[in-house]
Amino acid sequence: MGDDLSKPDFDARFYRFSVRCDREFNQQLEKAARRARVSVTTLVQRHFETILGVQVDDAGFDADAFARQHAVTSTAARLFNALRLRADADGTVTGSVEDFAALSGLPGGRLSYHFQLLFKADLVDTVVASRAGRKGTYRILNHERITP
Repeated sequence: MGDDLSKPDFDARFYRFSVRCDREFNQQLEKAARRARVSVTTLVQRHFETILGVQVDDAGFDADAFARQHAVTSTAARLFNALRLRADADGTVTGSVEDFAALSGLPGGRLSYHFQLLFKADLVDTVVASRAGRKGTYRILNHERITP
């Protein structure tokens, strides 16, 4: 049973592990995951991240914690942070996907997928959409309440 390469979050750089447990413990995990409104995989991943410690960038932004808090991917969280850091006082930032890829240090090929996650999570809104060769303008929503 291999990973589905067509899934949006598949990344060959990461390894997948299985956790063996009895039926009762599995049901406890499933119940806890439902309460947290996440998948069992995400719940177990969070547990291991907690055990291993949290990684933050130089500015004190923890992309993984932000991603969990707002139900987006860590890549979307890093993109959000790059946008947030470059936004003006009103939370507005202008650029192309390539600009944002360079700002965030992320590959541009799948960046639009992560932008969509930010839109759906009500973290970013489109002021002027980017179109073939034109830069778009975006607004960071509630940027004053989002802490690194």
